[in-house]
Amino acid sequence: MLENILLGIVSVCTFISYFPQIVKSLKTKKAEDLSIWSWILWVISSLSYTLYAILCTNSFMLIFETSMELFFCAVILLCSIIFRKNKTKEN
Repeated sequence: MLENILLGIVSVCTFISYFPQIVKSLKTKKAEDLSIWSWILWVISSLSYTLYAILCTNSFMLIFETSMELFFCAVILLCSIIFRKNKTKEN
């Protein structure tokens, strides 16, 4: 029971922490200040953790949380790449 509550807290905090970056990137269509290499590492880390959750646990909540984290990291990475390409095309 306590582990589910703690995982829920982690999930909510994780989701909330990614929203400002995603919203700002989508609104401004800029991502020059983001480190692509850092977000690549976040995506690899999230992918590894998601695979671990799928292969080694039966916890739906852990699989859901890690999958959502992977999704948000991938969105930020894609925004970083796309908006940088768009900026170089404009110049």
